[in-house]
Amino acid sequence: MDSADAQETGSGRPMSFAQRRLWFLDSLRPGTPADLLPLALRIRGDLDDKALTGAFAAVLARHEVLRTRYPAVDGEPVAVVELTAEAPLSRRDLRHLPSGQRESRLAELVAAELVRPLSLESAPPLRLTLVRLAEREHVLLIVVHHIAFDFFSWPVLTQELAAGYRARTIGPEPESEPLTFQYADAAAQQAARLAGPRAERQLAYWRERLAGLEPLELPADRPRPAVWDGAADIARFT
Repeated sequence: MDSADAQETGSGRPMSFAQRRLWFLDSLRPGTPADLLPLALRIRGDLDDKALTGAFAAVLARHEVLRTRYPAVDGEPVAVVELTAEAPLSRRDLRHLPSGQRESRLAELVAAELVRPLSLESAPPLRLTLVRLAEREHVLLIVVHHIAFDFFSWPVLTQELAAGYRARTIGPEPESEPLTFQYADAAAQQAARLAGPRAERQLAYWRERLAGLEPLELPADRPRPAVWDGAADIARFT
């Protein structure tokens, strides 16, 4: 892809340093699920699929970062905001299973979604799966790449999704002003703050502080694998 393609399909926007780091890690470990953020919402009661997809479309329309893809141009990431983007809703129906097996099968589906990669070259950087457990019980699984999302994003998403769904089922339509400040605007401010002499002063400080340090050699009971696989464990201590 070249820069002309980016201009034809959407507008280019600044990336934060954190986004560049996540893009680099994704390109270094293609297909890794390490940076996927999941949320499972259990929904009880009658569900209107059309209202749900409409509410999610409104969230995508409101937030540029959820309509952004990150192709490489001359080896560097470019944030391209699509004018429109759809989040297809895949559906799984577990009603054919005995009631005692549905929760375990749900857990298997969730685990499978957590290791299925998301491409940063496509928008949106998320996917939706609606699992039907019973006539009036569903689980909506949302998986978003960390490049577009963090822990503090979940309340915003769930509140706007709930408000949009409520408006499409019982009304009235919520009054929401278009966002005048998007994530890319914050990224641009960050880049401006850390440009020029100020950036050089901070780099010089850390070069001085870290000069002469020896690499930390931690003891290990087995050699490091040639290919990173994300395997880990938890060590509890006080």
